[in-house]
Amino acid sequence: MMCDNLFFKVLWVVVYAITAYFTFTGNMMMGMYWMAGGMLAQAVVDLVYHFWPNRKKS
Repeated sequence: MMCDNLFFKVLWVVVYAITAYFTFTGNMMMGMYWMAGGMLAQAVVDLVYHFWPNRKKS
């Protein structure tokens, strides 16, 4: 994860918690949809954050 924004880190924890909930309650397909969507969203946000201009580089 390249993005060090606390909001996005909390957002990914919530998305993966929803994934775990669906997985462990027996609704595996919905859990897989949430996992795929969460991973795609995380990758897109990290890519946009990486190329965003005026970002403080460390």
